[in-house]
Amino acid sequence: MIVYVDSSVLARAYLTDEQGHREVALLLDNSEIGLVTGTWTRIEVSGAIVRASATGRVDRAGLLELLDGDLGDEGRVAVVAADQVEIEARALTLVREHGLRAMDARHLAVAVLTLPDLAEPEEETGFATRDQKQGEVAQALGFVLV
Repeated sequence: MIVYVDSSVLARAYLTDEQGHREVALLLDNSEIGLVTGTWTRIEVSGAIVRASATGRVDRAGLLELLDGDLGDEGRVAVVAADQVEIEARALTLVREHGLRAMDARHLAVAVLTLPDLAEPEEETGFATRDQKQGEVAQALGFVLV
């Protein structure tokens, strides 16, 4: 199975006091699942780490280094990109049809545009999110919720 990991999930891998941290850590360590995320995720998760650091919850430098490693060339999560015009068009449709928040629609658009080409024939494609509405739309688009 190949799974798109939304930043709402990935952030929990680094914020150990967040609900769902353990489950995300297990997902990242599961060698049976190929994990991908979009280019914008590094920015969103970095922001979550920096904000958590400002309140004394985490070690900013160490976690940013860990994030960069996980999203690097040999990391646990592959970073994927699609054509910006296509992403925006698909995200706009998702926002207008389903009332999603813009970034939730953007992540789904990247998943829709990239996962079919990355998956092996007959391989399931999944979507990991902490947002209920985004998850419902992901399922409606044919993704297995992880």
